[in-house]
Amino acid sequence: MLFTKGLEEIIFAKHELLSDYPDEFIIISGFLGPAPIKRLEQLENIKVTVIGGMYPSGLDARLWNSLVTIEQSNPNLNLLFTTREIHSKIYIWKKNGKTLSALIGSANFSSNGLRTDYRESLADATRDTFEPLDDYYKFIIENSVSSPILKKNQQIVDFQPNTTVRSDSFQDNVNYSVNIPLFDPKKGIVPRSSGLNWGLSNGHVAPGDAYIRIPKEVIKNNDKLIKPLDPEFTTPEGRRKRNSDPIELIWDDGVIMEASLEGVQTFEEKKYPKQLASYSQKQVFMDGERVSKKSILGRYLRKRLGVGLTEEITMETLRAYGRNTVTLSLVGEGVYYADFSV
Repeated sequence: MLFTKGLEEIIFAKHELLSDYPDEFIIISGFLGPAPIKRLEQLENIKVTVIGGMYPSGLDARLWNSLVTIEQSNPNLNLLFTTREIHSKIYIWKKNGKTLSALIGSANFSSNGLRTDYRESLADATRDTFEPLDDYYKFIIENSVSSPILKKNQQIVDFQPNTTVRSDSFQDNVNYSVNIPLFDPKKGIVPRSSGLNWGLSNGHVAPGDAYIRIPKEVIKNNDKLIKPLDPEFTTPEGRRKRNSDPIELIWDDGVIMEASLEGVQTFEEKKYPKQLASYSQKQVFMDGERVSKKSILGRYLRKRLGVGLTEEITMETLRAYGRNTVTLSLVGEGVYYADFSV
């Protein structure tokens, strides 16, 4: 069977549909994202091995720090990285060493790879492929290590659970990192009903809703940081893809946040997202209260700024905090590091 939508849910529900409950789950993926790896904690009594295949030349230290923290909190998880480039995307369920089922396709184990319907696909492997699949897995294991090479000019001195990642621990490549203002540079103010204060507007919004505007200058000067949208993409049913791309944010304090690049702005005849907002496939609850998915980002930033949910954020708020920008860095396919440290 071929799957082209809802890939993440298919992967996380597959074990419940098998004739035997698996005791082992193997994930081989070119690129990795922290959000789905964190979700692996939901799988009970299943040993999980996740292998990243496209990092032989170096893994970003911030992504590595996030993955290590997740691995340390999940005793059933084992993270490995290949020493040669492996672009395969394979998901294997086993019981007592015997393969029960496998999915093969183009979907990386990341939010970006699993949550864009029709862009990627996975298909059930037939039983006659299980033996060569085992041989291929053995080959990958023989060429994998638990500690990957980090990118040049990046270093982490110590890994401890809940260690806060500081921005001064890294030397960013300027082509893939940029400071995004949290205010309107032209007017020198924080907009009263958009951006960080979007939830205070009179539109169809909820308390705490917020987004970070992406100025056109960011795209102009950092063309490799944010990719253009594909607005002409249509599903087999003819429906247009909404103008957004799912991503993952790793904040400087270790918080992992699902997000999306949304809206449209045009630069050199290409369409790019115009804002960054929080995102969730599920209904969100905080402290037992149902809240807006778009408020995850706003509530997080307001907590760091020390302001209430209905309080207007001003330039004075940012000055008191000590920072009026967020540094956004691309650390992997669909994975960004966001630094709001002072």
